[in-house]
Amino acid sequence: MSAPLENPKLHIEKGYDLIADQYLAWSSARPTTRRMELIGDLVPKLPAGADVLELGCGAGVPSTQRLVEAGLNVTGNDISAAQIALARQHVPKATLIQGDMLALDFAPASFDAVLAFYSIFHLPKEEQGKMIDKIRGWLKPGGWLLCNFGSKEGDVTREGWFNPAVTMFSSGLGVDGTREIFQKEVLGFKLLVDEVAVELVGGFEEKFHWVMAQKQDA
Repeated sequence: MSAPLENPKLHIEKGYDLIADQYLAWSSARPTTRRMELIGDLVPKLPAGADVLELGCGAGVPSTQRLVEAGLNVTGNDISAAQIALARQHVPKATLIQGDMLALDFAPASFDAVLAFYSIFHLPKEEQGKMIDKIRGWLKPGGWLLCNFGSKEGDVTREGWFNPAVTMFSSGLGVDGTREIFQKEVLGFKLLVDEVAVELVGGFEEKFHWVMAQKQDA
């Protein structure tokens, strides 16, 4: 149900804290998603021991694990302290940072790739272009961005999401609006994947907009 929500990031942080174990059990049991296929496509493009940032890493299962197993130097971020605590158990080799992804601060050209799965759409839609702009700055020339967005335009709140005490927030610019981020607001990316794929989420079908883009040399 769509509705205005005050302090959405606080709801997201507390929500994922409350459902951390339940969400891990649910997400681990999900069938293979487009995420893992695209990680499989991306990893061979990266140099050995590449520096990779994952935004919204959750409990580190399965994507962070896959990146670490590939021998990459992974930094993971999540807004939820409970999710980060689980990630420390599942991916002890990763560097893990708790906090709002938009508030992160890294030196320019720090990473060979930045990945963000089911996470950027938790930012208010007016912050999503800013996030992509920051990612561009963190990437090395020729670096890669792999992420997904919601396919619908507008804000959505879900009451009782996995838990009666949880109100979850997501936001989107729509597929065309997200494309405009790359085409107009943020220059310097070449899109290699730009597709909408359907996934089974909680017993119903949901569409996600998947993007793989390479930073072009200045």
